Amino acid sequence: MFVVAILELATSVEAEAAALAADLGSTAYEQRLHLAAGLPAVVLTTADPAPAHALLRALRARGHGALAVDAAAVVSSGDMVPLRRGRLEPGGLVAEDPAAPGVAGQPAAVVERLPFDDILALVRATQRQRVASKVDVKERKFAPGSAVLTGGIVMSKTVTREETRVSDERSEVLYLFRKSGERPWLLRERSASYGWLGGKLAPSSIQNFAATIALLRQRAPGAVYDERLTGPRRQLPFSGNGSPSPDPTADLLADLLARWALQAVG
Repeated sequence: MFVVAILELATSVEAEAAALAADLGSTAYEQRLHLAAGLPAVVLTTADPAPAHALLRALRARGHGALAVDAAAVVSSGDMVPLRRGRLEPGGLVAEDPAAPGVAGQPAAVVERLPFDDILALVRATQRQRVASKVDVKERKFAPGSAVLTGGIVMSKTVTREETRVSDERSEVLYLFRKSGERPWLLRERSASYGWLGGKLAPSSIQNFAATIALLRQRAPGAVYDERLTGPRRQLPFSGNGSPSPDPTADLLADLLARWALQAVG
């Protein structure tokens, strides 16, 4: 699947909505909804690269900052380097194997190192996931047969039925994209140990998550920081590639922001 997205608008939303409607054979109202949700705005998904490249040329001709990418190249968050446990070194961050047994006086097994000067972009996002769970629901129902046998006394029986309930779960994450193009890293707010904070460790995970972001921005001042993906957004018909991800749309949009940052730094 090929994706075309606008990262920067050179005109008003209304003007571009009308132009996009003409390009895509849709309505200005529909395109206005896409653009008004915020940037990056995915304006086309197609299996054919030809219309994707044609639309990209039209968008750039109108002065917009736009990208066209093959979604197969987007790294799923399930395939990123998970930062659950780690430590700081003078020049970078070390991810350790959370399953490795701790040995007194010896460091845990190193999974990978991330030099601070290799951090291209820090993209904070809220991943959204719909979770279906089955629960047993008990309810009391009138039992007419029992009422007859008891001479008219109202009787009831307990009936258990299975019900599927769907809920929306949200989790805060930080994507760490690399200038070298190597696998991005992913920090999940609720699954990290935050040992790298040392004596600055706070009682709650969200405090430690924010403190880690501040630390990384301080140690990697040249990295682009973006938190636009923490707000509401339109979910895309994109299932992702590779290992399963809770939110393939967030992965795709974060990847687009990183590609745009790479262009900005040259």
